[in-house]
Amino acid sequence: MTRILPQGPKLAMLTMMVALAGCTQVQDSLQSANEKIHDLVGSTTSTEKSEADTPATKSPTSVSTAADADVALAVRLMEGDGVPRDPARAVELVRPHAEAGHAEAQFLLGLAYGNGQGVDKDRDTAISWYRRAAAQDQDHAQFLLGLASLRGDGTEKDPNKAAEWFGKSARNGNAGAQYHLALAYERGRGIEKDEAASTQWYERAAEQGHADAQFKTGAAYQTGRGVPKNRAWATRWFAKAALQGVAGGQYMTGLAYAAGSGVPKDNAVAYRWFSVAANSGFNKAEPFLDRVGERLSEDRRAKEHAAAQNWKPVGAERVTGVNDSPSIAFAQHTLASLGFKPGAADGKFGPKTSGAVKAYETAKGMPVSGAITRDLLIKLKDDPIHAS
Repeated sequence: MTRILPQGPKLAMLTMMVALAGCTQVQDSLQSANEKIHDLVGSTTSTEKSEADTPATKSPTSVSTAADADVALAVRLMEGDGVPRDPARAVELVRPHAEAGHAEAQFLLGLAYGNGQGVDKDRDTAISWYRRAAAQDQDHAQFLLGLASLRGDGTEKDPNKAAEWFGKSARNGNAGAQYHLALAYERGRGIEKDEAASTQWYERAAEQGHADAQFKTGAAYQTGRGVPKNRAWATRWFAKAALQGVAGGQYMTGLAYAAGSGVPKDNAVAYRWFSVAANSGFNKAEPFLDRVGERLSEDRRAKEHAAAQNWKPVGAERVTGVNDSPSIAFAQHTLASLGFKPGAADGKFGPKTSGAVKAYETAKGMPVSGAITRDLLIKLKDDPIHAS
């Protein structure tokens, strides 16, 4: 199925709309950006079609393209993204396509009814449109049906059905559904408890930039819940969550640097993360500020405090993949522990790190690239040096 709806910042307004309707975690399902939206819309709207595109002469391809363009424009109208915000017009655009069976249009129309945007609010009608979209494997609709079943919102409360919908959406790549499926496996809610499956799904969501899933994945590797313990891999995930503003991740990253657990011991970095966590309202971090602060000079404490005061979280796109600073720092620390020489484990990729990677790849019989890749990280993660 062709994906038209964006899944990240471009659905900020729609995320807010669903939150108003009671689906407060729909943002989980909208994490990865679809860059095709503006290409689909371009400078032509549905009111600017040529005479050659009349219903009598349209091919199936042109009909589909027109529907995709209308849906993409409707998203922009819902958000006020580059056009005046006009939810009623957005509903007018998507309704005929939804009635004709276009899955993305059905989801968007359900969203409009769920929030009373451009139409009178009607949760029953919203659920009906979500079901029609979900039957075509529309992952956002499947996810929202999971949330509705979990909460009894517009449908019967049924944890088993919720887990079923989360599973369908998760297998279609929806990060929010992957997180909720992992939560269901962790708690045995609507599905048999399975720690290994739980961590697997948390990590899949984490890989897409889901901040809470990144923290949960870190906790799993820290404690060995469903996976072998691996403190260095845990710290990588805690640091990713920390960068996105998860206070628990900031605290755990501070602990890792204070103890040298999975990363080189660094009291200054630890102090900075404890400060950021405390500023985020994580009270457990405050006692560690005093303890770690005693190990620093007054000037260094002031410098790290100022850095913490000015700290801002990053977007998910900055910590998705393998070339973010936590991933590079993990590779550097592991390579150094194995006797290679990547330079400081500072999360910055340079010639020394590249040289160490090449040497490691050569030693392991891997294709030599000198780059941080997923295959490299997995190989380093599974090295016996991390066994606890």
